[in-house]
Amino acid sequence: METTQYRTATVQLNSLADLDQVVSQQFNLPLRPYSTDMRAALELVVQTLENSESAYFEISRFESNAFPGLPFAVSFDKEKKTYGKTAPLAICHDALHRLKNVVVTIPGSYYWNLD
Repeated sequence: METTQYRTATVQLNSLADLDQVVSQQFNLPLRPYSTDMRAALELVVQTLENSESAYFEISRFESNAFPGLPFAVSFDKEKKTYGKTAPLAICHDALHRLKNVVVTIPGSYYWNLD
């Protein structure tokens, strides 16, 4: 894990299973397929909303010319979004980035953070 000057850790992962492991560890949740199962990803959202005094969550689906192939926009921050190929993948990436200051990269998994 590499930490930047903004206290953000960057983690290179090899698979979505590795991402699920990081989500489980960072949010103290049981190991589930958060990155591929919408119900599991929503469990992460619910846990976050229930345990935060100023919780915020937004998700939308649309096709954008700016982000082709990334139809899901997710945000745990009112002003910043993560775009993803699937909703669960976008939720995992945005939750880790916005709530835990962990940025993960996975070869072949498509998402885009818009800061």
